[in-house]
Amino acid sequence: MHRSIEDHFSEYRRNGYTIFQNFMPPDRLQHIRQTVDAEFRRRHTQHPDRIRASIANVLADEQLGPFFKKHLLNPTLLDYAEHVMGPFVQLDGYEITGYPSRTPNQRKKVDRWHRDAFNYSGVWGRHGNSHHLEDRVYTAPTACNCITYLQDMNEETGHLRILVDSHLDYAFILDEDAGNPQTNEKLVELKAGDMVYTHNEILHAGSINTSGEIRYFISAYFQRFGLPHRDTFRHPLIEAIKDEARAKNDRRVLRLFGEDDELEKRERAIWAKMIAEDRAALKEE
Repeated sequence: MHRSIEDHFSEYRRNGYTIFQNFMPPDRLQHIRQTVDAEFRRRHTQHPDRIRASIANVLADEQLGPFFKKHLLNPTLLDYAEHVMGPFVQLDGYEITGYPSRTPNQRKKVDRWHRDAFNYSGVWGRHGNSHHLEDRVYTAPTACNCITYLQDMNEETGHLRILVDSHLDYAFILDEDAGNPQTNEKLVELKAGDMVYTHNEILHAGSINTSGEIRYFISAYFQRFGLPHRDTFRHPLIEAIKDEARAKNDRRVLRLFGEDDELEKRERAIWAKMIAEDRAALKEE
C-alpha cells in the first residue's frame, strides 16, 4: 500500500523511524546480491573475526556505481529526505555492508546499542549537569540513515532493534549494557527490499546473523549540508553525476555532493523574514 510523505513523517516524528515497504524491486535486489557475493565472501574469509565488511564510497565503484546511482537519486528518497531535513541534504557516506553468518548459539545476540553520527543526545546524556533533563520537543535530525535490506530481517538473519521514541529523550545505554537486550526494545521485522529511514538520535542495535547466508544492507547516510563527510565527491564517476546536475540546474543533487554557493544567502533571507514576523507579532506594553 502506497503511503504519503506526510503519513511517513507522522510515524517518523513520533517513533524516530519509518519503513518504506518494497522500496527496492526484487530483480534489482537479486542482481546486486549476485554481483557482490564473491567479493564479500573473499573479505569475510580474509578477516573471519570481523563482524562485517563494507564497500564504501560505492558511487565511485566502476561496477556498482550505476546501480547505486539510481537508488540514491530516487525522487521518493530525496523528497522524503528534504521533508525531514529541509533543503539542506548532503551525502555523508554511501555503502553496501555484508554480515557473515555466525554459529546458531549466537542467535538473538545484540550487536551494540548506539545512536548514529552527529547525534548530541548521547553526549549531553553523559554530561555532569544532565540530572535535570526532561523529554525534549521534536527537532529535525542533523543526520539520518536510509537502510535498504536485501533479505528478510527476522530471528535467523538478525532483527533490527529499536528503542521507539528515544529520539525524544536523552537516555543512553551504559557501555557495559550495550550488548544486552532492553526491556522496552522493539524487534523490527522487515521484508527484502524494505527501507528503514531513521532519525540519528534514535537508539538502535543490530542482531547477530545466524541464517547461513551473508546478510546485506545498503546505507545512504544523509547529513546537514556543510558537515564533514566520509565519502569523497572528487571522483570521475561522481563528477559526471554533478555535471549532469549542473546541466539541469539541479540544486538538490549538487547539494547532495556538497555544492551550493547560494544556500547561506537564501537561508539567511528566510531567517530575516521570520525575525521580522516575530517582531511584528509583539504586543505593545
